[in-house]
Amino acid sequence: MPVTVSPRNWTLVGVVAFVLFVDYFLYGLVIPLTPLSPANVKTEDQLGSLYATYAASVLVVTPIFGYLGDRLGARFMMLVGVGFALAATLFFGTAQNYGGLFLARLCQGAASAAVWTSGLAIVAESYPERRVEMIGYAFTGSTLGSVFGPVVGGALYRFAGYQLPFLMVGAMVAVEAVLLMALLPRGPSAAHAKIDLPKLLGSKGVLVAAFAVALAALAWGIIEPLLPIHLDRAGVSAETIGLMFTVSSILYGFSAPLVGWTSNRISVKRVIVLGTVLMAATLPLLTLSDNALWVGIALCLVNVSFAFMLNPAAAELANATECVGLHCYSTVYAVYNIAYSIGMLATSAIATGAGHIVGFAGALFSVSGVLIVSAFVLVAVNRGGRHVQGT
Repeated sequence: MPVTVSPRNWTLVGVVAFVLFVDYFLYGLVIPLTPLSPANVKTEDQLGSLYATYAASVLVVTPIFGYLGDRLGARFMMLVGVGFALAATLFFGTAQNYGGLFLARLCQGAASAAVWTSGLAIVAESYPERRVEMIGYAFTGSTLGSVFGPVVGGALYRFAGYQLPFLMVGAMVAVEAVLLMALLPRGPSAAHAKIDLPKLLGSKGVLVAAFAVALAALAWGIIEPLLPIHLDRAGVSAETIGLMFTVSSILYGFSAPLVGWTSNRISVKRVIVLGTVLMAATLPLLTLSDNALWVGIALCLVNVSFAFMLNPAAAELANATECVGLHCYSTVYAVYNIAYSIGMLATSAIATGAGHIVGFAGALFSVSGVLIVSAFVLVAVNRGGRHVQGT
């Protein structure tokens, strides 16, 4: 029997999705605008260190904010994240030197750590029977933000200069603050939840789900840096590339009900394995032709496969937490953040290492091979138990 979701509960996932949209919108926006900043940061070393600063901030702050989310409440930590996002936007818009951008990146990393741990905790706690599907909708917000951020930021820069994009982001941050205060419940039931780190991190279910999250980050992360460059060299316009990512991202969101329906019928763990196999099969399709229509169709298939990997893996973290008698959702989604970051770091190594040696096709086939081996690993470690969504 299908589980219905009240309009009130749709509001919760909508607010979280919007917050994650703004987070990734800012992340995508600063990529093309940082070299254009009055801070005059243009060297590869400086730009690389700024991106590393963001990653380091996320990794360092995430465990702290995960713990605080279960002590002080997810709503409070979401508002803390909004405060850091506002500070980051202010520093980005006014920085006159490298130090200003450095502070902006630190605040941006802290904002991401806060809103992701607590936002996913709210979704996981609010939708125990439709966890996979609703987390998929929340992820759609971040995906669309990463697509529209660079496009809108570049357009606003050409229209009125460097500061206008950040004024727009500041307005969006103000809107999300109002939405959080008005629409999220003040006292989530997981506040003051018991936190038993040895028990949580000693759970095979949590560790396997975290491994699956890292795999999903690795699989999707190899596309973002390599595919646009590959298509550009093949003569595909920037507008067409942007349209490909936009359409495939929308399809990712539309696939959330299908992923949730499948998870309710063959178990979340099996869907994770299915998604891993699908991702391994679809990634090589991107290498078969440089035709824009073909690549666009292949990218849509990859995005649907990504949904079958990431959505159930993220939901399984909460399922596995409940299976060991805990309800510290913010803490376990701190594990999610860390696992995803590890996957992205592995992607960076492959993109810069194997990408130069074996090229675009070789890099994608390398990741596909890793996914095939990992699918067998997931099947092996999942034997002897079965998680059904919501248990």
